[in-house]
Amino acid sequence: MTATERTERDAAFSPLTALQELRPFQWSAGLVARGMAELRIADALGDGRRTTDEIAEAIRAHRPSLERFLRVCELHRLVAPAAEAGESGAGSGAVRRWELTPAGHLLRSGVPSLRGFSIAVNAPGMTRPWELVADVVRTGCPATRTVWGMDHWEYYAAHPDEARSYAETCASLSVEAAEALVASLSLAGEREIVDVGGSPGTVLARVLREVPGARGVLLDLPWAVGHARETFEKAGLAGRVELVAGDFRHEVPAGGSLYLLKNVLCDLDDEAAAQLLTNCAKAAEPGSRLVLLDWEYTEHSSHVHANDVEFMVLTGGRARTEEEYRRLLAAAGFDDCRRLPLAGHERAPIALIESVRA
Repeated sequence: MTATERTERDAAFSPLTALQELRPFQWSAGLVARGMAELRIADALGDGRRTTDEIAEAIRAHRPSLERFLRVCELHRLVAPAAEAGESGAGSGAVRRWELTPAGHLLRSGVPSLRGFSIAVNAPGMTRPWELVADVVRTGCPATRTVWGMDHWEYYAAHPDEARSYAETCASLSVEAAEALVASLSLAGEREIVDVGGSPGTVLARVLREVPGARGVLLDLPWAVGHARETFEKAGLAGRVELVAGDFRHEVPAGGSLYLLKNVLCDLDDEAAAQLLTNCAKAAEPGSRLVLLDWEYTEHSSHVHANDVEFMVLTGGRARTEEEYRRLLAAAGFDDCRRLPLAGHERAPIALIESVRA
């Protein structure tokens, strides 16, 4: 660009037009979704159409404030004015009734949704550290301890309501992954399956249903184990699972024939990831398998790159390439590493790697 072109561009600059292009206010979209989820507006609307007054009564909200909030929910395409019979649209005046959009339906409870996810990722435990993202980039150190005086997992131990939303998030995201895992992995003959960092137990529960003769062991932090207990009790599997409250950075239950690590290494820096895998190698008998399912860092831009920066900000972890996962496994004492296609998600940026304890 020449100096003349730059001058013409700067002279033509319009802040109002530029706001629509840069959209610096877009940060609020997630908080709006969280507010709508916490207020249970989507539950109040369900599959029907309701007035602001009816919604306000159902959720016990201040009606004028709710009307203003519904307008910004409309802006983010979570609700829409519902056309009345005989009308082509809701018109430009007051909204008579509201209805959910397809995106808004994803905030309902009691059905498969992303309600817990929307609350968890937009709650203070995750959003406040992001305020220091520039410092994280400068220093390479996560921001959670700076903001809260404790690490990410200690924060959840101290804030059980946010921890529950996080557990709901893990459960909803794990259902599909669990189905893909059992469709991709040979599990016949397994006797003891150790799920490391596996709360809330969705994956292990699905694996145990696939292998009726096996027992399971789930290791996670004390605050997380309670959520796993609920999962196994609802699934009728409590008698087949041992729940271990502990820290995998120090020790992993011994004697498993199969060790599962799903989306665990991504939350760890290289040193902690190496220590965890070393702990698994110490606990596993020769010939035991370790199966890793985690986000894969590729040259093609995807949501994993956003996840990767989130790990950087919150925990100091990172998404890794397939080769980086292989090197970590080999250094810890696992060989015969081979990548398996993840059924139904063969092109997704997800690495499924099977290895054997040497």
